[in-house]
Amino acid sequence: MKTKYMNALDWMSLHPKDVEKHSGKWVAVIDEGIVASADSLSEVSSKLNTKGIKLEEVMVMKVPRKDEEMSIL
Repeated sequence: MKTKYMNALDWMSLHPKDVEKHSGKWVAVIDEGIVASADSLSEVSSKLNTKGIKLEEVMVMKVPRKDEEMSIL
């Protein structure tokens, strides 16, 4: 059984150029793609609220720049 995180990670692995466009930003990802992107986690959360999406429904991570390590929440 796939989890929401596995589906989001699958999408990201299939769309690296789309992910790369958000380098250095926080993103919220579902199995259909990135649904919010911003410079801070609080901004992503606010954008999700505006769209009626709960934080628990998405995978949130900071897309690393080439000189950073990946962080997933």
